[in-house]
Formats: sequence, C-alpha cells, structure tokens
Amino acid sequence: MKHRNLTTAATQRAFTLVELVVVIIILGILGGLSAGILLQPFRAFEDQARRAELVAEADLALTRMVRELRMALPNSVRIAGGGSYLEFIPTTDGGRYRALPDPADPASDPLDFAAADSSFDVLGGLAAGAAPGDQLVIYNATASGPAANAYIGDNRAPIAAFAGGTMSLSTARLFPFPSLGAQRFDVVPASGPVSYFCADGQLRRHTGYGFSPAQPAGFGSSDGALLADRVSLCQFTYQPGDHVRNGLVTLRLGLTAEGESINLLYQAQVVNAP
Repeated sequence: MKHRNLTTAATQRAFTLVELVVVIIILGILGGLSAGILLQPFRAFEDQARRAELVAEADLALTRMVRELRMALPNSVRIAGGGSYLEFIPTTDGGRYRALPDPADPASDPLDFAAADSSFDVLGGLAAGAAPGDQLVIYNATASGPAANAYIGDNRAPIAAFAGGTMSLSTARLFPFPSLGAQRFDVVPASGPVSYFCADGQLRRHTGYGFSPAQPAGFGSSDGALLADRVSLCQFTYQPGDHVRNGLVTLRLGLTAEGESINLLYQAQVVNAP
C-alpha cells in the first residue's frame, strides 16, 4: 500500500516555477528567431514595392517629357536654373507653303518674302489643321539670337484662319528668312511655350505664360501641374545639333521615399533643321 501511494505521487508531480520560466525564455528566443526569419521576406517585398512605385512615377513623367520634346519646334529648347528648368515651344502641325506662282493657276498665292504678306497657299494641306489664335513659325534658327527667334517673334505670326488650302494670318508679316528647299512652316499652340521645372522637391509642367525673349526661371510649387514629387535629383541638359545630327536632350530624375532612392536617365532627340 505504501509503495503504491509513493508511485502515484511521483507521477502527479507538477512543474516548478524555475522550469516554467526556463520554458518561457526558450519559447521567447525561438519566437524571436522565427519572427526575424519571417519578417525579412516581408520587408524585402515592401522595399521592392516602394522602388517599383518610384520607378513607375518617374518613368511616367519622363516618358511624357520625351514625347513632347520630340514634337518641339526646331531650335526652341532652352535650359536655365542650373539645369532644373527646361523650356521649349511645342508644335501641333506643320506643312509646306507655296514659294512660287503656279503658271497653270493665275489664282495661286505664294508666300512673299520681299514684302509683308498675310496669306499663302498650303501645299498638301495640314494633318491636324490650325485654329484661330494658333501661331505660325517659319525658319526658327535659334532660341537666343536676335533674328529668326520664335521667342522674340520676328518669325512668328498669329493665324486668322485656314480653309480651302489657304493660310490667312491676322496681320501681314515679313518673315526674315525662307525655309530654303523644304518650304516648311510649323504651327504652334496659342498657349505658347512649355516649361518643365523642379522646385520644392517636385517636378511640374507649366504653360500659358506666353513668349518671352529671356527664359523664365522663377516658377514655384503653385505654378503648373504636378508630374512627380519626392524629387531628390533633377538635371536637364541640351546638346544642340548640327548639320549631321539632331539635338539631344538628356533628362535625369531621381525620387526618394522612406530610405529608398531611384535614378532614371532618359534622352530625346529633337529636330534642329528649321
């Protein structure tokens, strides 16, 4: 009887407080190790998602800039503000003007470069047309010189109407230079130049401020439309073209968020033949 009671007491013995504390400590260590192992993939996924978001935002902004730059008026790109301001004149259409009378058509109307003229025949028509108030530019040779400069306006005239193959200008204009060989003209919007600039950690697009001989470089976060924020790097450069190659605009944009940074570089060729 005594032996049976001792055996029963031994089998019913509980954990001591020390043993319980040791078990808790061991479980805590194992839990901490497991949590560190499990959290690492989640953190890596969050970092990757953050980088992908920054890349998508920068890519969208730069792609839009490149698309617009490819349609810029020849020789209209300007850089200011230490490379943080990019300006150019966009085009909406273009065509060819009649340079000489048509012997078979007494009513033909060539563009006169010896005297002020307010109308001329358009050869082949226009793809998108031209609205009253839009501007017509012929032979834009420079963005900074005193002549053949659309920013100054000596080679630019407002359009009154385009109908029946005839371009009518609001006022008679004597254009300084003809487009030799090409007989080309460009149509630019009434809103005027476009500026992309970086200020206060933002990349913004601004237009509608009009033509100015000197490039404006005082815009801020209240001007234009926001394209990207969290900007940590913003650098624009322009390499003018020559008689064998187009001009080249280089765009560098960097974004930073929560310790993650990305830098993208895009380039756009711009036509420089006026």
